[in-house]
Amino acid sequence: MEIERRLREMKALLAEKRASSMEELWLHFRELYHLCEELYAQASIDFLTGLYNRRFFEKELDLCVERAQRERCVFSLILIDLDYFKTINDRYGHLVGDEVLKGVGNIIRESIRKIDIPARYGGEEFAIILPGTTFEGAFSAAFRLQKSLQKHNFGDEKDPIKITASMGVGTYRPLNGISAQEFLSEIDALLYQAKMMGRNLIMPQKDGFSQSKELEEVSLEERQALKGVWTHDDKHN
Repeated sequence: MEIERRLREMKALLAEKRASSMEELWLHFRELYHLCEELYAQASIDFLTGLYNRRFFEKELDLCVERAQRERCVFSLILIDLDYFKTINDRYGHLVGDEVLKGVGNIIRESIRKIDIPARYGGEEFAIILPGTTFEGAFSAAFRLQKSLQKHNFGDEKDPIKITASMGVGTYRPLNGISAQEFLSEIDALLYQAKMMGRNLIMPQKDGFSQSKELEEVSLEERQALKGVWTHDDKHN
């Protein structure tokens, strides 16, 4: 493995405790920095979509729950499952399926704020943590993401592939006192309901909340919430 080889080389250099000049020492530091970047990416980023991976997502969810309980603030979560994705792999092959997943990742990145945390949760499942976002804001974001996916044509222009998605949406409220895993299970159950009720649905946590016509009117607050393009660097600068 390339990283293992480079780490062994750096370890040997450090063990010798020598550097002929400050320039050489600087080159060693720079190499270590790049190695750390690569290791971070391997540990945190999904190689296919460029979104965060499940491991990173679960750690961030734990941190969001801890912060919400400490600061008495809310955050929201959207779980997404692409409908009938297996049929795409069966009909077009896994390479085309991978391109569709990449495309979905791009649409998600373009639809969220810089502070939001999008992840590929597994297979054709995605998750988005929305810090400081109320339920209404999260549902509106999910609604617009649903519409963006429906409008997009994936694959070849001559034989476009259409995608829909089922979603579960909910908001963590610190006074409920539930754990990150319990909250995740609640939203996952909503996602399951959306699939069982026919797919291409958003299942809300709040009783009686529906996809009303008013959601199509984008308020100033919603425009501010959804503007910007997410990148890895935005998260850590």
